[in-house]
Amino acid sequence: MANRQASDQKSLPPRWLTPSRNQSGERDVSGGITKAGDVNLRRALCQAANVMMNSGRSTWLRTWGAQLAQRRGRKIAKVALARRIAVILRRIWIDGFASNQMQRPKMI
Repeated sequence: MANRQASDQKSLPPRWLTPSRNQSGERDVSGGITKAGDVNLRRALCQAANVMMNSGRSTWLRTWGAQLAQRRGRKIAKVALARRIAVILRRIWIDGFASNQMQRPKMI
């Protein structure tokens, strides 16, 4: 399971929801999400994350997003939630069904 999760993060196309970077010498500033990749896919993922954070029933994914929003801020949490939704959808697409991702992940 751990190997699959690690490969999911690496195999997700980097242009979906990546932050912009401004690097110079020792300075490394991470900005908002880039506009590379499919506009409609990015818009749909962000909209799904927004809906999940604001309405709907309580799930482990929504709880995770709410806890992240308290720690890091609402905008960052929304993009992180959109990326996690993308990983789950990609896994469903590859496997053909939602096997382990719909269950609460075990915390290590």
